[in-house]
Amino acid sequence: MALRRSFGRLQGRLTETNHFTGGTMRGKIACSADRLSLLEAAMISSVVEPNAFQIGKQYQSERRVQLTDASDTELTSSVMGNSGLYEQTIRLSNGHLEARCSCTLSEQPICRHGVAALLEYQRWSNARIVPKARPAAPRLETVRSPAPSVSPGDVKLSELNQFSEWMQRVVQAIQTGQPVPDQPGIEPGLVSTWTQIIQQLDERRRESEVAQIELDTDIRNREAAVARLTQDLEASVKESKSLQVICRDLQREVEQQKSALNKTTDLSRHIEQFEGEVKAIAGLLTEKSRRLEGLSETCRDVGTMLKSLGKA
Repeated sequence: MALRRSFGRLQGRLTETNHFTGGTMRGKIACSADRLSLLEAAMISSVVEPNAFQIGKQYQSERRVQLTDASDTELTSSVMGNSGLYEQTIRLSNGHLEARCSCTLSEQPICRHGVAALLEYQRWSNARIVPKARPAAPRLETVRSPAPSVSPGDVKLSELNQFSEWMQRVVQAIQTGQPVPDQPGIEPGLVSTWTQIIQQLDERRRESEVAQIELDTDIRNREAAVARLTQDLEASVKESKSLQVICRDLQREVEQQKSALNKTTDLSRHIEQFEGEVKAIAGLLTEKSRRLEGLSETCRDVGTMLKSLGKA
């Protein structure tokens, strides 16, 4: 009921329809809230059409809403509807809630896209004000001996002196890399809690230093491994280049051998031709030799006949 009253009972629910650049003004709803974060889902549901609220809630749950700019009194957003992307501007001004959307739906006083934008703003606003956990921060529940709640006025001057002296030793220990000294004999209270928190912080600091050393060692090992791999890669590149040179030399030698083989083949062909010509010449010489032998015999016979005629 208090939430409904912050809406000023939404007097009149809807006044005259206006227009401003970039979309259609659904209307002005009388509203006494001074921040948009006060407009909760129940209040929005009470002033919009049921179907518009259900679909807007579905859009918001499906992460279809993108807030582009938001403040306590005004927001701009874009919503991916079933038929396209629509832009909204919603603001509190002069006791009224003004809603604008680029869609053409007739839903009043706020369309489903405006409902989705308001619900997303409510979720974003709630998430923004929730304090985030800080694991590294000291937690009082982790103190070895929980101290009772003590007001600042209960701190004794003697305890402050002891705490001051102890802090000087703590500073010296931190500067020399030594563990923080044990806490002084102070009764449970605020000062005792301070010393316990400082000891816890020092323990975490030393754990962080150990982790940092391990991380640095791991980084150095990885750098050394990378250096070795780089050297191996450079050696492989050099070997690859030398192999490429050898391959080019072999290719040239193969080309030379191919050229020599082609020349040998041509020479062999010429030799075969010359051998045939020699055989032909030899045959002619043999034939002429036989003819000469026959002519020689004829000459001998003629000589014999002439000798015989001469004697007669």
